[in-house]
Order: sequence, then structure tokens, then C-alpha cells
Amino acid sequence: MKLGFIGAGEMGGAIIRGLLKTGLKKENIFASVRTPEKANLLADTLGIAVYTDNVRVITEADCLFLAVKPAQMPQVLAQIAGCNVCPKPLVSMALGWSVDKIAKVLPHWPIIRIMPNTPLALGEGVTLFHFATEVPQPMRIEVMKLFQNMGKTYEIPLAVFDVATAVSGSGPAFVYHFIDGLARAGQAQGLDSTTARELAIQTVIGAAKMAQHEEATPAQLAQKVATPGGCTAAGMEVLVTSDLKEVLREAVAATTRRAQEVANS
Repeated sequence: MKLGFIGAGEMGGAIIRGLLKTGLKKENIFASVRTPEKANLLADTLGIAVYTDNVRVITEADCLFLAVKPAQMPQVLAQIAGCNVCPKPLVSMALGWSVDKIAKVLPHWPIIRIMPNTPLALGEGVTLFHFATEVPQPMRIEVMKLFQNMGKTYEIPLAVFDVATAVSGSGPAFVYHFIDGLARAGQAQGLDSTTARELAIQTVIGAAKMAQHEEATPAQLAQKVATPGGCTAAGMEVLVTSDLKEVLREAVAATTRRAQEVANS
């Protein structure tokens, strides 16, 4: 199956790198981008064929991936409709573009909406899925299988797709922000920047793996570490007093609202 990407920026590029890492042959992946300079750069770094011609990708791909910004979707969808090709699997990751919204331009197409996150480039990603009714079960399994080798996959109801996007799609940015804050806090107490950064990163990796493999909830794991009267408990008291959980609730709510605004624009 030949996979064609329209757009290969941060997210599209991460998916391509992840697919290549799983062993997919380079000759089975190709992409189109806006400028010859970007095409040459991607061809050199990824080793795949990269064009500046969307039509070529639209006509030659067996499965079409749309990795463009939401504002570019009307133009790209009109271009696809104008090619008069037979309907084929169309995988879109554009924020705010539901399968029904896309189907208004491309009726009867098997449309798949996804929301991946960039760690899939390392095989540790999360990819959310929502399928149009036109997508047959074997096709759903085949497309999801592409992503299962790059991390975890979840089929999400439309009603909570934006919320799930806020948690897993935007979540890496929140975690990076926390890592940066933890490292800077260590620096403020005397650690050098390299040591502080490495300690913060490895601590988050280890804690995430513990949360994944232990039966206890994350809250229970935190309680186990924070021995009453100990130094961890003193730090946790600051986090609780500052209401870190409320800050995260507000961050997820704001992200969800923005996704819904884009969908309604």
C-alpha cells in the first residue's frame, strides 16, 4: 500500500519518521509540500520522494494523509474533489475537521480522522481515531495497524474527541513545560543546567513507567513517595496549595474550547 502525504510538517513528518522506523519501505511513502526547498530538505533527511505537486500524491496514493493546517483544508479538499479519483482511504489530522465536515466536500469517501502526538516518531505515541461510517472494518484495522507499531491507538467517540485531543495531542507540550520547570527549579537550588535537565527528564520517564505498570493510581503512588514529615511531603504541600491539578484542569478546558472554536469557524 502506497501512502501519500499532503503536508509533512511537524506532525506529518513525525508520522513518516515513525512509519519508517517500524520498517515500512521508503518507496511506499511519498509526500508533497509547498516549496522546492522544503521538498529537497525532506527528501534528504527522510529518504522518501517529496514533490511540490499535490495532484501527483492524490492520484498515486492508495491511502491519502492530510497533514496540513486547518486553514488549508478547504483548498486541499477542493483540489482532491477536482481530481475525480475514486474514493480511497483519507486520513486527516486537521484540528476541528470532523469526518462529517470533510464528507460535505468528499461524499462517500472512507474518511478517517486521527489525532496523533509527536512521540510516535520514537514508537511511544498516542493516536486517536474516529471513523466515518463509510470506512469498512478491514480498512479500519489496516490503518490502525500502521499506528499500533508507533505507540497506543484509541478509537474515540466524536463527543469527547476534542477532550482526548487536549490530553494526548497537546499533553506532550504540557509535560515538556513541567520538565522545563522542574529542571529550572533544580538550577535555582544550585544544580548545573545539564544535570538538572537530565535528572528532570529521567525522573518523568521513570515515574511514567511506574504509573503504567503499577496497580496503584498515580495519586496513590504520589502518596507512597511523600512520607509524612519528609522532604517530598513538604514539596507536595506546595503543589497542593498552589492547586496544580486545577491549573491542569484549566489548561485542558482551554485547549478543548479552542479546538471547538476552530471546528465552528
